[in-house]
Amino acid sequence: MDRICERLPDVFNIAAYFIEGSLSRGHSERIAFYYRDETYTYRTVRSYVRRAATVLRQLGLERENRIAILLPDSPELVFAFWGALWAGAVPVPINTACTIDDIQYIIQNCRAKVLLTSQMWHEKLSEIKSEFLSEVLLVDGEEPFRSRLDQTSKEATPARTSPNEPAFWLYTSGSTGRPKGVVHRHASMVVSAEHYGKDILGLHENDITYSVAKMPFAYGLGNTLYMTMAVGAASVLSDAANAFDIIADLNHYQPTVLFGVPSTYASILAVREIALLETTRLRLCLSAAEQLPKTIWTKWFQAYGYEICEGIGTTELLHIFLSNRPGECQPGSSGFPVPGYEVQILNDQGYPVTIGEIGTLQVTGESLMLGYWNRLDETRNVIYGHSIRTGDQYRCDAEGFFWFMGRKDDLFKINGQWVSPFDIEEALLQHESVLDVAVVPQGDAQESLPYVVAFITLKTGFTGSPELEDSIRKLAKACLPHFKAPKVIHFLEKLPRTPTGKIHRKALVNLNASVPVRQIV
Repeated sequence: MDRICERLPDVFNIAAYFIEGSLSRGHSERIAFYYRDETYTYRTVRSYVRRAATVLRQLGLERENRIAILLPDSPELVFAFWGALWAGAVPVPINTACTIDDIQYIIQNCRAKVLLTSQMWHEKLSEIKSEFLSEVLLVDGEEPFRSRLDQTSKEATPARTSPNEPAFWLYTSGSTGRPKGVVHRHASMVVSAEHYGKDILGLHENDITYSVAKMPFAYGLGNTLYMTMAVGAASVLSDAANAFDIIADLNHYQPTVLFGVPSTYASILAVREIALLETTRLRLCLSAAEQLPKTIWTKWFQAYGYEICEGIGTTELLHIFLSNRPGECQPGSSGFPVPGYEVQILNDQGYPVTIGEIGTLQVTGESLMLGYWNRLDETRNVIYGHSIRTGDQYRCDAEGFFWFMGRKDDLFKINGQWVSPFDIEEALLQHESVLDVAVVPQGDAQESLPYVVAFITLKTGFTGSPELEDSIRKLAKACLPHFKAPKVIHFLEKLPRTPTGKIHRKALVNLNASVPVRQIV
């Protein structure tokens, strides 16, 4: 297996690698980022990044010190993130979809010396409880961060870091507890950019990418920040959060590559008749973060004529390691291993399973994290040498396609048989009224027998009723074995999701226990 990291020099700064590399390839006057009505060339980005490094050093941010960045996708986030790396410091972007409590925890946990945020967020955080924080920079107000950069003439030289030292942290979504700080080294971005961005997607300098996932999310960081810079392409910086705003962005910027998530594709399809999407320049549609239902894949292809190339990645491996190939998609699958990654499915004893058998996914690749910050036991529980056991349950078919069956704690038994929620969700999505759906198990207090509970968000024009429940349940029984049909159906305005957009199944289990229901046996 080709090892990219072995080819990197002993002195290696990832910010300088991408930014100086773009200029050396003649991209200095090409647009790197679109933001609202503004554009930023690679030359402009380089100047702001170097000045950001100077400002951060003047504030006392030293090598390996952390800077927390709590911002939506914006030029200031880009300049601060690369500027910190340029200075040898460690940027820690924080997802603005996190709860206030989790944001406070992350700032304290990562021991950030500097926080860059907005006045609004600073007020929301009230008093930040961290003995390590010495400076709060704001992007607005009397002395905004951009003004400091504009007033700085000195442009710092890059720190002489190594490819293997900590470069940046990303926090997991924390759906099963407090967020975990995932520590990545300087070399990690190169691996993802080469193997996925270039080898799988064929990104090139004329591409414009648009990512629904934001930069504090590992998927969004690659889509928007470094994979495009690796080839001299452009990215759109946007904080759009609903289907109408995303469609408006897509129509305005006309990207060639759309990095989506399943719920976004479903939402765009749901408003198709009232919000026209122009796709004349689009060449690739991608999806990650959670399982893409085959129903959504098919409807998207029928509506717009584009495959959705689904893949899977983790924060611990930085980006995608399993992916469908453009022109060779198998709807519902995660595709094949990305070049540079070895992917196996193992049983509980740690041995490879046979074709078609379900087991735990183990991945080996150079973009593997250094570990979880201050969580030694949890790190050792998932890392085996150069490999990580993700906890995802998978099977591989005879053609080599990998199929996601859920997290280990997502699977449940009904009538003594293991059930994946995705099979049931796929069936329910075929009903004309269903926009979004999540399935969880629930035990019966009297019989102590588990049964299926479905949480459903309806399309515009449909209203929850006993008659609609019966109609949905009738479809489920026609498509699935009788025991997989939902015994309980809840209609919700919106499904609860983690900050990275994944369905929060544990929250749904708790919700079911507290809501009166109409059960049909």
